[in-house]
Amino acid sequence: MQTYTTGAVVFAQEALKLIYEQNGGQTLLADTNGAKKGTIVFTGTLGPMERPCVHAIANGSITDQDTEETRTGKHMRAEDVGQTYLWLSQQPSSLWVHELDLRPAQESF
Repeated sequence: MQTYTTGAVVFAQEALKLIYEQNGGQTLLADTNGAKKGTIVFTGTLGPMERPCVHAIANGSITDQDTEETRTGKHMRAEDVGQTYLWLSQQPSSLWVHELDLRPAQESF
């Protein structure tokens, strides 16, 4: 856990340097277990500075192959996850997504 947390912090620090140098951009943090404590810090800090920060939680299997599971919505297609991340990068200034929960279409609740 220490390595994972440190990696996320270093990533965020380097990303923020670029965001401020280029006077724009956003941070997208993705994980698979919904541990959003660090993201709350980034969102709370960056939001007032007009820098969006998104926490995307991928709750389910992601595959880069066309399979029966992806066709029936039991697994998420990597292409679809990528398209969603691209969509997040194009948010208008009047509306920001702060947290997104990605799940397979056929997940049973």
